[in-house]
Amino acid sequence: MHIYFETERLIVRQYTLNDVEELFRVMSDSKVHTYTKDKGNPWDRQRTDAYIRFMINKDFRTLDCYHGAVIEKHSNSLIGLCGLNPYKEREPEIEWKLGVPYWGRGYATELGKQMIKEAFASTDIVGIYGMAQPENIASRTVLEKIGMVYLGNQIFRDHEDSFYYIANSNGL
Repeated sequence: MHIYFETERLIVRQYTLNDVEELFRVMSDSKVHTYTKDKGNPWDRQRTDAYIRFMINKDFRTLDCYHGAVIEKHSNSLIGLCGLNPYKEREPEIEWKLGVPYWGRGYATELGKQMIKEAFASTDIVGIYGMAQPENIASRTVLEKIGMVYLGNQIFRDHEDSFYYIANSNGL
């Protein structure tokens, strides 16, 4: 199993079929989707299984576009997902979703900082976008804590989002 990167408290790795139940526990909680396009539509077991199979089949090995399982080191539990989604050429969108019991622990900030650092160090990405619904103050705060700059609000995927951006200072 491929490990994308580690932080002090987290591991981000490829999915396995054994992850379905743990990811389902996270993604079936409607609170996880409060500020996402899936609001009011938590994942069922079938959707979770299909998502994991899709990601396994993609077999992502680089950090310019990937999705991985977020594992808490001390409990060895799958606590969420993260990745970089295609958005603009060489400028992906950062994403993470963590289970509610793991909110407020600094995991999103830890994860976001390392995702950016690792992607910039190992790919030709020129920048990374972050989007959050304007009322999602927690995610917007994390985007700022990880070094992203607020660009303003615009319509994205049929609803208004606050856009953030960080440029690769490695000169790529």
